[in-house]
Amino acid sequence: MKYPPFYRSLNITGLIFLLCGSMINCQNEKNNSENQSKNNQHTMNTEKLFIGTYTGEGPDESKGIYLVTRNIETGKLTFDSLLVEVENPTFQAISPDGRFLFTVSETANKGGSVYSYAIQPDRSLKTINSQPTLGRSACHVSVNDDQTMLFVANYTSGVFTYYHLSPDGTISEPVEHYEYEGSGPHPNQNKSHPHQAMISPDQKYVYVPDLGTDQIHMYVIQPYTGKLEALDPASFHLPPGSGPRHMTFHPTLPVAYVINELNNTIQAMKYDESTGQLTAIELYSTLPDDFDDVSYCADIHISPDGQFLYGSNRGHNSLVIFRILSDSGQLERVGFAPVHGDWPRNFHISEDGRFVYVGNQKSGNISIFSRDNESGKLSLVDSTFGNTYAPVCITKAW
Repeated sequence: MKYPPFYRSLNITGLIFLLCGSMINCQNEKNNSENQSKNNQHTMNTEKLFIGTYTGEGPDESKGIYLVTRNIETGKLTFDSLLVEVENPTFQAISPDGRFLFTVSETANKGGSVYSYAIQPDRSLKTINSQPTLGRSACHVSVNDDQTMLFVANYTSGVFTYYHLSPDGTISEPVEHYEYEGSGPHPNQNKSHPHQAMISPDQKYVYVPDLGTDQIHMYVIQPYTGKLEALDPASFHLPPGSGPRHMTFHPTLPVAYVINELNNTIQAMKYDESTGQLTAIELYSTLPDDFDDVSYCADIHISPDGQFLYGSNRGHNSLVIFRILSDSGQLERVGFAPVHGDWPRNFHISEDGRFVYVGNQKSGNISIFSRDNESGKLSLVDSTFGNTYAPVCITKAW
């Protein structure tokens, strides 16, 4: 059958339109695929960090908890946003499943508080609830692995408080609190000053370093009631004037370490998981032998591979680096890394061990270091990130 010329023309035109449309759709799909690939690649190359701070009223002072992006390859940070306004959120803990953030509000002249937030898919925070800490200057919070218990240390009032947690992240009313008594020879030891609540790796025990009394208070967790019972003896004693602040456990060895704020030392201790008791191994200085100025230790962490230990010196403004001897847990000093800032309080080691992030409270910057896995030494990457003003706690957002 023969068609008139205009029919043949319409068929050819339609075919052309059909081919063009197919080409455009293919190009759009390609562009969408490439954009999605780029977005996925960006997500794979970055992760988020929560930054806790000391807050203030001025325009150049922090207002709460901030979110920043970390480039996994370069280590560099970029600012995202202020997540929530809260007074002095100086320490936070992320639940092991990554769904909740818990933070203290460190206030010296009024009762402290502990807050629970649900972490949203975009890493924003949705308030769940808060509870009083029954003390002043709440300075540390920790959560156990099964997310049933929360622990808070209150520095100024000498109080340690614990709570139960619901599956939805709600903090119970305080289950129990302990008011410690005692003092030490240093001017900063006029009374008890609990500074941390550290849970043992096996989740059986809780340890509370008390800067004011030179003790680590020790408890066993009763598995069926979720309550604490003091060990016997109930505390580990350090040399007078030590000022134990924070402690950490080795990932594979039965060894723990506590950093002492006032005499600038690290105490290595054997950990008996059957009894929870600690036994002294050796004491190590965190400062150079020829340093005679004022300095106070702050934070302590072990590299993910368990080979190196780091501690922060406020005043000397450095991180001290120790090699951990694999047969005994004893320490060999490697050296010091200047933090390129003032008053290094908390620091964070990335999960792969490649980078270290130091929050410098007084200078307001976060210093970024690359870490050599073989030597443990640090090399400065950048020290100009200052968008969070007074950073004192750096935590990965899972």
